[in-house]
Amino acid sequence: MTKRASAFLAVLCAAGIATAAQETAKETTVELDFELSNGRKFVRLSELPPRVTVVNFWRSDCPPCVREMPLLGRLARQGQLRVVTVAVQKPAETLAAPTAVLEAIMPPVVALNGPTDPRGLLARFGNPTGALPYTVVLDASRKPCAGHAGEVHADWLARAVKACNPADR
Repeated sequence: MTKRASAFLAVLCAAGIATAAQETAKETTVELDFELSNGRKFVRLSELPPRVTVVNFWRSDCPPCVREMPLLGRLARQGQLRVVTVAVQKPAETLAAPTAVLEAIMPPVVALNGPTDPRGLLARFGNPTGALPYTVVLDASRKPCAGHAGEVHADWLARAVKACNPADR
């Protein structure tokens, strides 16, 4: 093989690697979406107005899930961002949750019922192990900026929301 042909192949390989890297980057910054029920109608995440959004996956039999709900409810009521909770259990199990949880997920929180086997949905949102609670913060274009498996606290939420909101940087 000549030096010229060798150089040409090297450029083609480099271009292929760069293209593969760009495709991988595109995949990791894809908009996230779902359509789930709130008990009265189906809500599609992509149809909600653009806004920084905290999406929290939880179950009523998960103590850290229950503990973080009042914090998420207060955050939604402050009006600076949207909070979407996804109960990955039967709707009847959600209704049997403690009163403090039911009060926390009242509007303006967007409270949805997810699938009882949420592994695919959780993996799509960056949680392949299915650990609960799981919280992901999406920027206004529904691209993930931060994710956390386990109970969230006010300081983590503040940092995550700031990372997702260009106006705050």
